[in-house]
Amino acid sequence: MTSYLIYTDDSGDSISSFYTALLVPIDNWSKVLRQWLKFRKWLYTKHEVPADYELHTYQWLKGQGEPVPGDPSHLANTSQGLRREIAEKALKQISVLERNQVRLLTCETPGAIKADAYTALISALDAELEKEQAWGVVVVDGGKDNLPDPHVRAAHRALKLDTRRIIEDGWLQPAQASQLVQMADLAVHCAYQAARQKPSRRFMWEWYLQYLHPMELTCRCPE
Repeated sequence: MTSYLIYTDDSGDSISSFYTALLVPIDNWSKVLRQWLKFRKWLYTKHEVPADYELHTYQWLKGQGEPVPGDPSHLANTSQGLRREIAEKALKQISVLERNQVRLLTCETPGAIKADAYTALISALDAELEKEQAWGVVVVDGGKDNLPDPHVRAAHRALKLDTRRIIEDGWLQPAQASQLVQMADLAVHCAYQAARQKPSRRFMWEWYLQYLHPMELTCRCPE
């Protein structure tokens, strides 16, 4: 029987909200983390970005933040083109993982209320785990003030205790402290751009299909 650690993050706009889950079988957790840390080692060796710097996709691609501290002129701090290349490199590193090591599930719901997308994600995850007779623990970003968003507990408590396959409420893990939450953040932004195709992010439109789609468990979108 498989058990999963499930890392989640969100994206979206006023039209629709997205949540993506990164499902990692517990017995493959160290392999997945080691693969990502290879990328972080390369990023530090090649571009001097510390491994503990949070790769927040929205800020990273927008050119915000100073990933190389104390050197304002460093290309990693100033070049959005370089940051795009680095983000794609990260996706390539994820894409070499086999489907049985990492799986993805994305939910999209209409409107800007991300609580709806999270509730849909938890319901879909629980159903998929039931099919496999598997168990899962959901890891959520700390959000504002390193506290989970209020809707997280409500979504978990809405599951039927007698049949639910997701254990406990969402476990808090601030993105800055979790490499795998940062992986989920990159995945959900790619899913969002694949669906919404913002003109300013044209370079991302094909990333989900190219790098992440083979890992997709299912995609739950509104009717």
